[in-house]
Amino acid sequence: MDKLTLEKTIRSITEELDGNTLDYSDNNIIATIPLPEGRFQSITTYLFENPNGSKTIEFASRVCDADTPGIDYRHCLEVNRDLVYSKVIIQDGYIQLAASILVEHATRDIIKDIIVEIAQKADDLEMELTGADMH
Repeated sequence: MDKLTLEKTIRSITEELDGNTLDYSDNNIIATIPLPEGRFQSITTYLFENPNGSKTIEFASRVCDADTPGIDYRHCLEVNRDLVYSKVIIQDGYIQLAASILVEHATRDIIKDIIVEIAQKADDLEMELTGADMH
């Protein structure tokens, strides 16, 4: 899957989910996915070339600031057990849901599953940890 095909795929999936996309830079697109109760979750997708020449698609969605008082970090680790494609991470000062896949293994169905899992679980975790819709 080349960059243009990936972009078309992400746009198509996002439209199918009644969301919208924003071209953020040459290497990433932000997909905003609607969720129940009028909530939304944004997922940034990145296309990287690895040092060995392979290409990876990375997906990430912010949950909350990692320094938010009262965060149950053990719960965050336990959430990973229930995830298929993504994982809870701390990056750039935020708790995030993130996933990655080698481009050669990426199909439309898998990309859609990743986007849906991240959007739903990031929103759920955000509510569990903060009680608010922050990102």
